[in-house]
Amino acid sequence: MKKTFTINISGSVFHIEEDAFEKLQAYLLKLNQYFGNQVGGQEILQDIESRIAELLQEKLDAGQEAVTNEWVDEVMHRMGNPEDFMDQEEAAAKPTAATEAKGEKVNKRLYRDGENRVLGGVCSGLSAYFNFDPVFLRILFVLLVFVGVGISIFVYLILWVVVPKARTTTQRLEMKGEEATISNIQKTIQEEVKDVKNSFSKMNNSDTFQKGKEVAGKAGHASAQVLKGLGKAIAVVFGGLLILTGFFGLITFLISLAVGNSIIHGSSVGISPEVDLSGLLGFVVSPGLVSVSILLLVLLVGIPLLAILFIGTKLVFRYKTNNKLIGLGAFGIWLVALVALVALTAGQVSNFSQKSSVSAGKSLHCPTCQTLYLELGNAPGMMVAEQNVHFEDLILTTIDNEKVLAGNPRLQMEATDATDFSVIIKRMARGKNLTEVQRNLENIQYDVVSSDSTLTINPYFFLGNQSKWRNQDVQITVKVPKGKMVHMGENLDQLRFDFDNINNIWDQEMTGKTWVMTPEGLSLKE
Repeated sequence: MKKTFTINISGSVFHIEEDAFEKLQAYLLKLNQYFGNQVGGQEILQDIESRIAELLQEKLDAGQEAVTNEWVDEVMHRMGNPEDFMDQEEAAAKPTAATEAKGEKVNKRLYRDGENRVLGGVCSGLSAYFNFDPVFLRILFVLLVFVGVGISIFVYLILWVVVPKARTTTQRLEMKGEEATISNIQKTIQEEVKDVKNSFSKMNNSDTFQKGKEVAGKAGHASAQVLKGLGKAIAVVFGGLLILTGFFGLITFLISLAVGNSIIHGSSVGISPEVDLSGLLGFVVSPGLVSVSILLLVLLVGIPLLAILFIGTKLVFRYKTNNKLIGLGAFGIWLVALVALVALTAGQVSNFSQKSSVSAGKSLHCPTCQTLYLELGNAPGMMVAEQNVHFEDLILTTIDNEKVLAGNPRLQMEATDATDFSVIIKRMARGKNLTEVQRNLENIQYDVVSSDSTLTINPYFFLGNQSKWRNQDVQITVKVPKGKMVHMGENLDQLRFDFDNINNIWDQEMTGKTWVMTPEGLSLKE
């Protein structure tokens, strides 16, 4: 039993014996060497392979399983040998094997001719099949339509649908009754290529094409001018927007430094558009670094705004500048300012590295009191708070024309086994070292006032002696003996508090009510 291979020819899969495979491979290689570099050579090779696949498939349809050596010989005999085309003069002088093989009569097949069609190629296909001029057939169809024989339209449409279109070179040869040999395939494709070149050459040299080319050139030039003008207009508009942005941004920033109209906003440090920036930085950075911080901010914000202004004026007035040193120098200064500000900010983080607290407690000395009344005191009469400026839980406020930081204390409530009510005030702060933390704790100004059964809680604590912001906070813890009661005033909801009750009432809804301290926690008095 001979060894077989599986090959693919023009999209069709065949099983082929080893000796047949070698012969077919050599045959295709010679064809490729001859047609590979010719005009339309690749299309010729594709059509030859397609024809070979058709011939082999006809054999397989007869019941055979594998392509044999004899089949390959028969295909080569029908198609023609490559040696017949090596010398064009000899090929024209003597008959080729393909010509001799034409003893077999080739049956014509009816196709629609897509190359010479007017509509669907039906008339040109019929004329090729019956071998007469398609013009007469087209005239006949038109006359039949006008003389009232409308059935010709339906016949044409049916033929258009039923008759296949001649798509390949082999089908176009079959339409003319010619054998699909190598020479015929070559001749057909090269004629088609030649016709295309001639048609293109005629079109290219025609007066209509030249006039169209001239009109297209003028239209293209006009379009380019329009686009160029439109681009200039867009550049001017965009440049104007940049000028306005840069100018007003720069003016706004300078005003923020001079009279207090800050453009900076943040979350931990929230700033209103009406804040003195230099004065505000004095509450954050270490002494002596306020001026440096302002200078760095001027460079970081001012240089980009000047660059925007410069680009805008260049787009509008279209002047040329060749001095790149100014731009590179400005960028270098901006980069140095950015690095310096990052380093300064990192250095300020150390001001929050240490944390401590101090607590002070006192008894209210009211053994006969069964209920303690918690009331919220009044803020200082001359206090003007800038509510839009905050440092976490602290706000910037003015008291007697002096700016200070103020914050609401946190309220806690706990049970005690003692017989008297008591209150503990816990102050908390951060600093660079323990000495600085202690100084920050001492600068927290806060106290409560007790009178009989009433405890008045001041709504704010203040940072005196021009203290810096270092996460200062105050917590008030009221100790309630078990079994005794506490009444929370209506206005206590201004404070920050978070403690549980067994009635599961929301914190802000606990005010204005009386509560009993039980072993399980606060319980609403009914």
